Amino acid sequence: MIDGIAGSGKTTVIQAMFETVQTTGLRCFRLQDWKENHPPTFEEISDYDVYFTLEPTRQWIGAAIRKEMSQTEHPYSGEELAHAFSLDRGLMYRRLIIPALEAGKIIIQDRGVSTSLVYQPIMPNSLSLDIVANLPGNKLALEHAPTHLILTSVPIERIADRIRSRPSTQGAAGVFADVELASRVDNVYRAPWFRELFESHGTQFHEINTGDTLEKTQESATQLVENLLKDRI
Repeated sequence: MIDGIAGSGKTTVIQAMFETVQTTGLRCFRLQDWKENHPPTFEEISDYDVYFTLEPTRQWIGAAIRKEMSQTEHPYSGEELAHAFSLDRGLMYRRLIIPALEAGKIIIQDRGVSTSLVYQPIMPNSLSLDIVANLPGNKLALEHAPTHLILTSVPIERIADRIRSRPSTQGAAGVFADVELASRVDNVYRAPWFRELFESHGTQFHEINTGDTLEKTQESATQLVENLLKDRI
């Protein structure tokens, strides 16, 4: 699972990982390329070796989050977003991630339950961390916690520039691309409880410095994915 504050270079890291895995001959599926109106089931795409997922998804609840619930003109509450993300996540885990894990596949996730635990408790009119963690989709995801959690790291002042220059069409914008919120979120990602929670589920932490040049970020991502998958590629 790759996570980090908005504008911290996750897209660059994930793209470098995707390109690296492709060179191994493993067959890669990217959820972002799925064009059907329904989220895929594992049975529909079971002939792949590696699955690149993203959150929110782009069908059903995920589409509502991206197109409606993330807008800033008439904002939805943190509580509503927490429930929506949990439901979107639960559907994806049941339909794709859990069956793929049981089949021994490799999954590389762009955001996940880690994001909800960081963002949603600090949003206006939201729920406590404990309640967010125990929403059904989040609880299910923690029961299948990532083997590795990769956090992107870049100075907040660089984040501000990136967010301001980001096209509104890129990803889930709106309330998730707020510079002040990014500063608060960065502190949560670095909080001891966050690391302890995932380590208690067997997750190993890694950090990629994405504040350097594009080439160095790509190189770091390539080296990391090669190391993590060295027994599979």
